[in-house]
This record gives sequence, structure tokens and C-alpha cells, in this order.
Amino acid sequence: MQVNKRTLEIKILSEADAQKAAATQFLDAWESAEYSGEYLTFTSPASFFEVINARRWELVVKLQALGKTSIRSLAKQVERDVRRVHDDVKLLMTHGIIEQDDNGVCVPYETIHADFTLSAAA
Repeated sequence: MQVNKRTLEIKILSEADAQKAAATQFLDAWESAEYSGEYLTFTSPASFFEVINARRWELVVKLQALGKTSIRSLAKQVERDVRRVHDDVKLLMTHGIIEQDDNGVCVPYETIHADFTLSAAA
């Protein structure tokens, strides 16, 4: 059996559009019986940037490069305070971007794609 590499797509969508997208993605995966990636949606740019700021994005990038590691080791790699890195990792875990087990923390996704559009007001 082939193991699929995990992917994460991050989008900014209205609540109604997010529900429609989730339903469509579920049905597509159900009908194909194949892994179709994982999705994280935010309802506004402000909510996206509350979670994904420059410091946290640096943690995600570093964890993708390092693989599974301890929070202390991660803090040392990014030259930040362990407590602050711990807080950021926990927040990213609540959104499913970072995972943790007995061996440490990691970003389980081979690919993360963020997609949002800014349009001028009509």
C-alpha cells in the first residue's frame, strides 16, 4: 500500500463558502476513496494573520527542515526563548499545523499552500 504524502491548503473564505468547500471536498474524497489533502480555513485576513505571523511561520519552515524535534531544540534553532516557542507551537497545534507525540513536534505536511485574494472594492 502506498503512503500518501500529506498536504495542507490554507484559505481565507467566508463562513458560507468554507462550509460549501468542506462539503465538496468531503464528497470528492468519499467518491474517489483517495486522500485529497487537508484544509484549514479562516474567515478573514485578520484571523489568518493572528495565527500565522512571521515568528510562527519561521517555526513551521524550520520544523519542515528539521523534522521531528523537541520544543527546546526548536527554540535553540530559531534563537528564541523556549517559553515563547512553546506558546507558539501550542497555538499552531490547535489549528492542526503542527503535531506532537512522545518524540517531539513536527509539521506533518510535505506541502503547505496558502491561498487568498485581495480585490478592490466595487
